[in-house]
Amino acid sequence: MIELKSKLWRQLITICTITTVFSGSLLSVISLSSTVARADINSEASPSGRQNGGGKRSQCSELENDNLMALVPKNNEILTTKEYPDFWFNLPFAKSSQSLPATFRLLNEEKKSVLSKPLKLSLPEKKGIAKLSLPSTEKPLVVGQRYHWYFSITCVNDQGSPSNIFVDGWIKRVEPDSTLVERLKQTKPQDKYFPYFENNIWAEAISELAEYRNLHPQEWVKILSQYSLEKAASEPISELKP
Repeated sequence: MIELKSKLWRQLITICTITTVFSGSLLSVISLSSTVARADINSEASPSGRQNGGGKRSQCSELENDNLMALVPKNNEILTTKEYPDFWFNLPFAKSSQSLPATFRLLNEEKKSVLSKPLKLSLPEKKGIAKLSLPSTEKPLVVGQRYHWYFSITCVNDQGSPSNIFVDGWIKRVEPDSTLVERLKQTKPQDKYFPYFENNIWAEAISELAEYRNLHPQEWVKILSQYSLEKAASEPISELKP
């Protein structure tokens, strides 16, 4: 079992990647292929990156070191078996008196929204790792279909002007095969992340490991280290809620 786990984590090192966007310049390791989403999001304003009169750093200036990230596999396509999966992000700043809601969009392959309307989400009180659960009040994901998601937040620069940044990616719902179903039945709840990882079911693997991270601290650190977020391993996880 130990040998198998070691092999799995070596594989994870090769499949994990960082999905990062810098405000204004929109530099990302993934290609932003949808012109529709770009048109919806104003990305022209760029932060100054300077402190304002020796006062508190602006939200945009915090992007210099801590950038918006989505915790996704290297091919940027999340697999899930759930109708309402979780999405995981690293937020570069926390809620303030000037904060605007974050926005989450979900489109089908025909670029039509599958949500009744874009989700407006309040930022948490602390920056760091946050989970977004797709609300059960929306239409469930359909097995075999791919969806393009977009997550944007608005930072405020030193002059008080807003600047939007975003990350995007794909998610596909799949039917778990009989082998995985049987493995999950035989696996303790705290260890279910492992068969999900083995089968590349990314959404459930991350969610299960995060839930039981106190029982598997080394595994949690190893995952986060692929995104240079190992310092956040002991920090609480926030939840993005409408």
